[in-house]
Amino acid sequence: MTPASRRLLLLLQFVCPLLFFTDLTRNPYYSQIVLLHVGAFAALALAAAGAWSSGAPLALPRTALDPALAAWVGVCALSWAASWAGHAAALRPAIISEGSRAFWLLGSACVLPFYFSATIAEGLAAEPRLRVGRWALFFVLWGAAWLLFPQLRGSTPMGAGVAAHLWDPYGTALWLCGGGALLALGWEADAHSFWHVFLGVGWLASVYGIGQYFSFDPIWPRLINPYGGRCVSTFGNPNFLSSYLVLLTPVAGAYYLRARDSLSRLVYAVCLLTFEAALLSTLTRSSWLGAALGAAALFLSPALRARLRDDLPAHGLVACLGAAMVVAWPQSTLSGYVSTVIQRVGEIREAFGGGTYSPLHQRMLIWACAWLMGAENPLLGKGWGTFELFYPFYQGPLLDALPLFRVARTHANNAHNELLEAWSQTGILGLGVWAWLWTVFAAAARRLLKRRPEESAALPLAAAAGAAGMLADNLLNVSAHFAVPGMLLWWQLGAALGSASRGEGQGSRRVPGAWAAGLAALLLAGAGWSWGRQWARECLYFMGFKAARRGEVSRSIELLEAAHRWSPREVNTDYELGNAYARSGQDEKARWAYEEALAANPGYDEIHFNLATILMRMKDAAGARRHYRVAWAINPLSPAVYQNLAALDLSDSAGPRGELIELWESQLRMFPDDPQVMNNLAYAYLLRGDLRRAEDLYSRALRLRPDLALAETNLRAAVRKQGGPPPPILGDLDRCHELESRLRARDYGPRALSLARGLLGAFPESPACQFYAGTLELAAGDPAAAARMLERAAQGQPRNIPILLNLAVAFMKTGRPAQAQEQARAVLELDPNNGQAKAI
Repeated sequence: MTPASRRLLLLLQFVCPLLFFTDLTRNPYYSQIVLLHVGAFAALALAAAGAWSSGAPLALPRTALDPALAAWVGVCALSWAASWAGHAAALRPAIISEGSRAFWLLGSACVLPFYFSATIAEGLAAEPRLRVGRWALFFVLWGAAWLLFPQLRGSTPMGAGVAAHLWDPYGTALWLCGGGALLALGWEADAHSFWHVFLGVGWLASVYGIGQYFSFDPIWPRLINPYGGRCVSTFGNPNFLSSYLVLLTPVAGAYYLRARDSLSRLVYAVCLLTFEAALLSTLTRSSWLGAALGAAALFLSPALRARLRDDLPAHGLVACLGAAMVVAWPQSTLSGYVSTVIQRVGEIREAFGGGTYSPLHQRMLIWACAWLMGAENPLLGKGWGTFELFYPFYQGPLLDALPLFRVARTHANNAHNELLEAWSQTGILGLGVWAWLWTVFAAAARRLLKRRPEESAALPLAAAAGAAGMLADNLLNVSAHFAVPGMLLWWQLGAALGSASRGEGQGSRRVPGAWAAGLAALLLAGAGWSWGRQWARECLYFMGFKAARRGEVSRSIELLEAAHRWSPREVNTDYELGNAYARSGQDEKARWAYEEALAANPGYDEIHFNLATILMRMKDAAGARRHYRVAWAINPLSPAVYQNLAALDLSDSAGPRGELIELWESQLRMFPDDPQVMNNLAYAYLLRGDLRRAEDLYSRALRLRPDLALAETNLRAAVRKQGGPPPPILGDLDRCHELESRLRARDYGPRALSLARGLLGAFPESPACQFYAGTLELAAGDPAAAARMLERAAQGQPRNIPILLNLAVAFMKTGRPAQAQEQARAVLELDPNNGQAKAI
C-alpha cells in the first residue's frame, strides 16, 4: 500500500464513525455508509495506481483465511444467482437490488478492510512509536471544540436544499482542522496509528453517548432519542455503538497493560472505563456478553497476564471502578425506556415467566423465519442479501398459526444470529464455509498465543479477542452487517490474520500493476456512481418526506420524483412518491409508483394495501383483491385489510365470494375477543345459510358487547328464520333493555339494582353493565362495591367521561381523594370545561 492510500484510510476511520446529520437523510448514518464504501475503493485505487506508476506489482498479503474467504464470496454469489433464477420474474428486480447492496458491503466493509489491515499488520512494531499524550490531547480538544457548535453553527431554513444542510462554516473548519491534525499525528499510518484512531473515535463517541443517556446533547438543539432511554451517539443505533466498543475494549486493555509510563496508563484506563460506561448506556445485553468474552479472551495471553501481575494495586483500582459502574449505573434521564443495568439483566426472568417477553420472542420469530428460509432450499438458502426481502412472507403464516408471536411482529433486516444468517441465505454450503472461516480464525489466534517473543503477539491477540467478542454479540445482534461496525470487525480480523501470516512467512501475492490499477479504477467508478446516486436519492427522499408531512404535496412530489430519477430502485422513495400522488388525486401515477416500490421490495404489506386501494378507486376489483390478499398474507394483524377485502366481496355483483368466511375466520383467530369480528363472521355464515354457526357467533359477540345492536337484530332475525327455542342470550338482552329503560326513567330502585347485579354474571366483560352496576351501587350507598365495578369499566373504556366521573365520586366516598383527583384530571384532559370534574 502507498502512504497516500494508508492516510486516506486513516482519515476514513476518523470521519466515518463520527460524521452524521440528523436532518439530511432518513438514517443519520447514511452518509457514513456512502463515505466508507467509496473511500475504501478510493484507497484501493491509490494503492494500485502507486504500484503501476512505480512499475511494481501490487502486493497482497497471503493469509490463512484466503481460501475460506474466497469460498465465502463464491458461495454468496452462487446463492444469489440461484435465487434470481429460482424465483418469479416479478421478484428478480428486488433480488438484484437487495443483493447488489449486500455485495457492495461485502467488498468495501469486509474484504477490503481485511486485506488493508492484514497488509498494515505485516509491519506491526512490537512497541508503538507514537506519543500517547498528544493523541489524547488532540481528541479531547477537538471534541471540546464541538461544544461551541450550537452557538457558532449557521442556521438552516426550513425546506433548504442539500447544500445548505451540508455547509456550515464552523463545522467545516472543525473537520478540516481535525483531519489535518490527525494526519500530522499519524503520518506513518502504521497499525498503532490506526488503533489509536479507533480508540480516540470510540472514546469521543462514548462520551457523546453517555451525555445523551443523561439528557445532555451539546451538538443538536433537541435530544436524539429514537430508542427511548438508550444512547445512539453518532452511530444512529445503540447496537452499532455497543458492537464497535466490543471490538475495541480488548485493544484498549492490551495497550493499558503494556503502557510504559503513568500518563499512558492513565489515558488507556480512562479510555477503558469510558467504553464501559458507554456500553452500559446502550443497554445492549448481547454486547455486554461479547465485551465480557473479549476481555476474558485477552488474558489467554501469557504476556498480558504477566503485565497484570506487575502492578496489582493499580489494576485492582481500575477493576473495582469498573465493577462499581456495573452495580451502580443509574437509569437514563431520557424519556421512554429506562432501566438500570441490574434491572436490564433481571428482565431476562420475564422470558421464563410464562408470558411474552418481546426481546426474546421477537428474536424467536425471526429465527423461526430464518430456519424456514434455509429449509426451503437447504443447499443454497434463499440467496445472499435477500433476507429482508423474503422475511415478511415467512412471518405472516407464523403470526397466523402461533398466537405467541403476534405481539412480536417486525420487519427484520437480518437474522439476529450469525449461524442462522448463513443458513437462511446460503444454506448448508454457506454454513459450512462460514464455519470453516471461523475455524481458521480460531486456529490463527491459537498460533499467535504460541508465538515467541510473546509481546509481539499481544495486540494482534487483542484484535482477535475483540472479533471473538463481536461474534458472540452477533449471535443475538445484527451489527456485523452494517458498514461501520462491520468494517471494524474485518479490520480486526485482518490485523490478527495478517500478523499470524507474517510470523509464518507466507509472503505476498503479486498482481500486475496495470491490471490492478484498471480493475481498481473500475470498482471506484462503480462505487462512486452507485453510492453517489443513492446518497443523492436519500437526501431528496428525506426532503420530500418532510415536505409531505408539512402538507406541501406539490413540493413533495417534485423532490420525490427527483429522488426516483437518481436511483429508481428504492422502496421508501417509491412508496412515499405513490402516497404523494394518491393524496393529489393522480391515481394512475400512484399506481405506477407503488408498482415501482414493489419492484424494489415486495415485502411491505402497506404498499400492497395502498396499491389495492388505488385499484379499487380505478374500478380494478380483481387487481385490488389480489394485492389485498398479499397484504393479508404478509400482515394478518391488519384490521383494515380484512375490512377492505370484505367490502370487495360484499360489493361483488355475483354475491359474496367463498373467501369471505375464510377471511373472517382468519381475523377471528387474530382477534379472538373482538365482538365486531364475531358479528361480521356470523353475517357471512348467515349468507351461506349456516344459521346454527351464525347464532353461536352472535351470542359470543353479544356476551362481550350487549349494546351491539346490529348483532342483536341479526340474531333475532336468524332465530325467527330457524325456528325453535330462542338462545339464552336473548333473555339476558331483554333484561338489559329493561334496565336501560329504568335508568332512562331515573328509576334507581331495588329492581334496577337487582337487574344490574344479575347482568354482571350474564355479561361479565361488558363495560356498560359494569358501569350500570357501579352507578346503582353508588346510588344505593355502597361506594366500595361501586368503585370495584367502575374500575373494571374504566379499564375497558378509559376515555368514557361518565364512568370516570362516577369512579371519582366513589373514590371520594371511600376516602381516596388522591385517586379521585387523578380520575378528575383524566376527565379534564378529555373535557377541559367539565364543571363536575373541576369541583372534585
